[in-house]
Order: sequence, then C-alpha cells, then structure tokens
Amino acid sequence: VLIGGVIFVSKINYMTHEEKINYMKIATGIVGYGFDTKGLDMLVSLYELVIEKQGETDVKTICKVEVEVKQRADAKARSEMLDKVSEKVK
Repeated sequence: VLIGGVIFVSKINYMTHEEKINYMKIATGIVGYGFDTKGLDMLVSLYELVIEKQGETDVKTICKVEVEVKQRADAKARSEMLDKVSEKVK
C-alpha cells in the first residue's frame, strides 16, 4: 500500500491461514459475534477470495471454498479424535 510516498506492507499477506483465523476470532469476539472455527475459516476464506477476485466471483467458486473449509474441519476433527484416543491408550 502506498501512503504519502511510503510503501507499507501489510502483515496479513504473510500470515498463515490459521493465524488469520485466530485474528478473526479476536475481532469477531470484540464485536460480540460468536463463530466456531469452521465459521471463522469460512469467513477468512471468503474474505481472501473476494480480495483476490476484486469483488467478482461465482457460485461454483464459493462452493469450492465451502468444500475446502469442510475438508479442513473434518481433518482437524479426526486429528483431535486420534489425539484423544492416543492419550487414553498411554
């Protein structure tokens, strides 16, 4: 971003997706909205899509993002379940 002849680089471009979700959790908490991690992932993913496409997108692309978010949520749930099972086996 160029402001007054000085270039500023936003840290958001260098954050991982997980970091963006964590910051979105803080921001939505401040304004009193309660989202689960999957909802926050969807918000971040759609925000990135809108920025990338400069406001232009289509239903097919949005559905693709929704599927990716669901896959990440399912993978995380499986991982957490395996961790719990591993702890009980120890």
